[in-house]
Amino acid sequence: MKRTFLIVTVALMAACSNNNTTTSPVASNEAPSAAIQAFRDICLKTAPDFSQAAVVAKTFGVEVTDMGFMMAGFNADKSMSVQIQAGKECAVTTPSQRDESLTRQLLDSARGLSGTPVAQTAPSMVTLGGQVFILAHDRSGGEAYVLLKAKD
Repeated sequence: MKRTFLIVTVALMAACSNNNTTTSPVASNEAPSAAIQAFRDICLKTAPDFSQAAVVAKTFGVEVTDMGFMMAGFNADKSMSVQIQAGKECAVTTPSQRDESLTRQLLDSARGLSGTPVAQTAPSMVTLGGQVFILAHDRSGGEAYVLLKAKD
């Protein structure tokens, strides 16, 4: 009787502790790439309007020029560029990197800032400043870390 009670108790405890179907992200001890850090500070932290993105970009050595419909610029060695459309889009681009962890680093960088859970894969919806954005990583011809407003 005691043995049956013990088995049933352990089974119930295991079932109760395993009722969460979502998986938690694995924490990483590695520092994010310089481009991911720049994207976090320039785009994620200045959302939803990106009004301070150009000022922050300058701290990363990127001189942004106002082109009328958007602002864009490169750092001195052209290894990083920033594109900003006020209230709509912010992106940081670099040449291709041989690092398979970049998408995970991008998603991890948004986790502490988003008002909603961040998916395990990109593109992902994130909420910044009460507004919904699409967070994406495009690896075609380089690395593009993009934050695009989902609705107007």
